[in-house]
Amino acid sequence: MTRPSDPVPRNPQSLGRAAQILIGLDTLLDPMRPRLFEATDHGLFYSRYLSASFLVSLATIVTFLLWFRRCRYNAQAVSVGPFTHSAGWAVGAWFTPVLMWWRPRRIALDMHRAVGHDPAPDTTVTLINAWWAARLAHLVAATIAATTRYAHSVPLLVTAQALYLISGVLVVLVIQRITAAQTRTVATYAPVT
Repeated sequence: MTRPSDPVPRNPQSLGRAAQILIGLDTLLDPMRPRLFEATDHGLFYSRYLSASFLVSLATIVTFLLWFRRCRYNAQAVSVGPFTHSAGWAVGAWFTPVLMWWRPRRIALDMHRAVGHDPAPDTTVTLINAWWAARLAHLVAATIAATTRYAHSVPLLVTAQALYLISGVLVVLVIQRITAAQTRTVATYAPVT
């Protein structure tokens, strides 16, 4: 019997598509890119580039977090088992010091495991782990490039850029996999009354 408080899953497809588009755009407008090309002219073009990059990044973060929370909520709605972390952690984990280094990955894995998947070999876990490794490696490389004496190291900036691009491609694929699995599940979901 369905209670009024039972979560009802909602299709994450539109949020997933919007997040993918914004992530692609954000990856192209990475604010570190001008540093890679020694953009020393801080004129009008540079200022507009940074403003556009900031606005796209902000829209990307908000849209991705909305998609992530919806998928976490859906996973709880269709799963028969309990979850380790509450739905609030789907957003909060990204902003909690120390926990932000591993808990969002754990939540993504839980979301994936909550929906049934084909008996064929499942590579989504590997994809999530690859995305998370690329993301963390980018954050480390970008932090080193921004805060140390290696700030003008071209190899380090190229490495940070490459990791950013790889992370962007991988998260788009993760969104595609989780969204597709949840879309199939939500379409067949009929709560027991």
